[in-house]
Amino acid sequence: MNLTYTVRKFKGIINIKNVSYSLLLLNIFCFVSGLFYIAIPEYLLLWDIFGIILTVTLFENLLLVYLNLLKVNKRSKLGYRLYIMCFIFLVFMILGMFGMMQGNLLSSGTVSDGFLGGYALTHLCYFGILIFGIIIGFIDVLSRNNLELWGKDNNGYRRKSIKILRVQQILRKIIVRVAWIGFVFGAFCAFITAFGVFEFVTTQITYISSQYGIFLSFIFLSNTIILLRLKRGRWDRKKFRRVALVGIFISTALLSPLILSNITALNAEVRFSEAFGQNWQQEIPSEENKYFLQTSFSTAGYYLGTPSKDCNVIENILFYKNESIELYFDVYMPLKKGEGLPGQNSTLVRIHGGGWVSGDKGRSNMVQMNKYFAAQGYIVFDIQYGLYDSSIAAADSITPSYTRGDFNIDDMIRHIGVFTKYLAENANIYGANLGSVFFSGGSSGGHLASAAGLALASGNYSNTFSQNLTIKGLIPFYPSNGQMKYFGIDGSEEFLEPAKLIEPESPPCLIFQGTHDVLTYFGISNNFRNTYLTKGNTDCAIIWMLMAGHSSDFYFSGYYNQIFLYFMERFMYIHR
Repeated sequence: MNLTYTVRKFKGIINIKNVSYSLLLLNIFCFVSGLFYIAIPEYLLLWDIFGIILTVTLFENLLLVYLNLLKVNKRSKLGYRLYIMCFIFLVFMILGMFGMMQGNLLSSGTVSDGFLGGYALTHLCYFGILIFGIIIGFIDVLSRNNLELWGKDNNGYRRKSIKILRVQQILRKIIVRVAWIGFVFGAFCAFITAFGVFEFVTTQITYISSQYGIFLSFIFLSNTIILLRLKRGRWDRKKFRRVALVGIFISTALLSPLILSNITALNAEVRFSEAFGQNWQQEIPSEENKYFLQTSFSTAGYYLGTPSKDCNVIENILFYKNESIELYFDVYMPLKKGEGLPGQNSTLVRIHGGGWVSGDKGRSNMVQMNKYFAAQGYIVFDIQYGLYDSSIAAADSITPSYTRGDFNIDDMIRHIGVFTKYLAENANIYGANLGSVFFSGGSSGGHLASAAGLALASGNYSNTFSQNLTIKGLIPFYPSNGQMKYFGIDGSEEFLEPAKLIEPESPPCLIFQGTHDVLTYFGISNNFRNTYLTKGNTDCAIIWMLMAGHSSDFYFSGYYNQIFLYFMERFMYIHR
């Protein structure tokens, strides 16, 4: 009895009048806050509050649209217009979320920050959704007592011709089928986000589903509302409720990485403190800390992106031409020679991934990450190396042909060694501090960064690497140690399995690893850290990203990358 009363009371509160009033204010607040967020590229506590309110506002927009579709008298002229407007809003929500995803992706992969780039697309979609929501909320507030809109009055209703009815019927069938496809695909994305992947194909989907979960949650919830409204009255109550519950599950499952982000961040801090000391925060002066992320995750930044930092960039510098290949690098340097910045011109060498058979520097290797650390005072080198020319990458349009050849792992390590020699001879040109060098990369790049960094630090490979570089830290993202055997690529045992190079005095290591990553099974990172511990070296931490698949750092402003970036910048400062 009490439950029934509570449900009725809740239904009494969730009505068009109450929702439209509150939503009108929330949409205006998010619109104004979005303008301030863009105008003030600094951390404020307001942004954390804004991000939470924004998420609630977007869901409430969908709630109001659903209520309108249920209650509006579409047999009246005004009601039919609002009815169509609500469907247009749902489509715009879907396209707008895709646009924000694509806009932020473009922003993270381009050197230029031109206004007509990714940020413009992101902001256009963001403000467009809010403006649309303000208009619908405003209409609902003004017409709350309009009997033509909400009553059963058929005045103004015109009987439609048979031709128009046929067109509408065909259009309805097309939309329903598209919505069903979206519904099934959304269920698949939700399942693998929640329970993980099992083979290569589903891994490709987790590239998107885990780190873009918030956007996809709104996309598939909008799709579910479209499906439910078009099939309402054609399904019995049980089927309607089953589909509605599955739609809610899809949306919730895709939000689960966001829901768990606080746990991920807290666990990361525990792991970081275990490896690098309980008092590591005291090693960072307040005047330096102001350059770092002030919170491990900003929801507002997730939606609107993280503004790129200013730095100097020189692209496509040749450092090796032999063996029928050409190898180039890009360099990212701080403004004003890095004076007063925490990086103090320390060197960060970034090595791209791609399964040793594909990939490239630049937009394939997180340009925004390079710019971010250059703006903190690091000299960032984004380098190429010779690849194994496999038929697997034959259709790859990103990888330049001039880096492909019949190269094994030893050759790739040798090419990285060639770069270290070039760097030793030309460090003054770029202002690079060779006494403080970090190696980093993702997937196969994480493997090569680990192997090259450990080999150089050991001092046992002076013929391969310049000994003028001092390795201060390794930062592999989901390293693919030992996985090259699946591509038929060979090499020396210690380069195939970098753990064999670990010594008691090996440089500190910070690892990014997703719990749902099937391509680089998390046991690889565990084994790597355990080898550190076996050697009596405790300076190795794994930052476990809950529910993250492979390449879950690809979205620069995503929860996974923000959390790791928070600890990565502090790791580099402490050990530089």
